[in-house]
Amino acid sequence: MLPAYVVHSMEGRARLRHPALGEVAIRAAAQSVLGKESAVDEVRAGAESLLLLLQPGADVAGICARLEASVPVLARPKAEVAAERRVAARARRCEKWRSGDAASASAAPRPAACGQGDKRNMLGISRRKLEVRAMMGAAGVCLAAGLSGPKPLHILAGLVWAVMAGRHVWVRRKAV
Repeated sequence: MLPAYVVHSMEGRARLRHPALGEVAIRAAAQSVLGKESAVDEVRAGAESLLLLLQPGADVAGICARLEASVPVLARPKAEVAAERRVAARARRCEKWRSGDAASASAAPRPAACGQGDKRNMLGISRRKLEVRAMMGAAGVCLAAGLSGPKPLHILAGLVWAVMAGRHVWVRRKAV
C-alpha cells in the first residue's frame, strides 16, 4: 500500500506531496536519497512536492519505504507537520510585528511593481491563474464576437485564444 503522501502514481511517474517538502533542507535530502535509487530516472522539485520519473515496473511503495527510512519526517502525518509549520510561521510573523517592523508584516496588499515583491504573483494572483483567466476572457470575446457578427474580431480573439492555449499546454506538458 502506498503512503498518504503519494498523491498520484502511474506507470513511469509518481507525485509525492508533503508539507515537510516545503523546507529546503528536507527537500534536498529527499532528492539526494531518491537520486541514488536505481528505479528513479529523475526527480523534479515543486512547491511541497516531488515528481519522480520512474523506470517501467518500479516499486513505488519500496522506494517510499527507503525514503522514509532516510527522511523520517515524511512518515509523520501531513496535518501534524503542516500545523507545526503554520505555528512556526505565525511565531515568525508575531516576532517581526513585535520588533517594530509592522509595516512589512501588515496584511494589506502592496501594489504590484516591476522587480519588487513576490515574482511568482502578479496582481495578487499566481501567473498560472492569470494566464487561465486571460485565456477564458479571450474565449469569451471570441464567442461573443462570433454570435454578434463582427468576424474580424471573432477571428482575432480566436487566434489569441489559440496561441495562449498552445503556450499553456506547452508550458504545462510535464505536469502530472
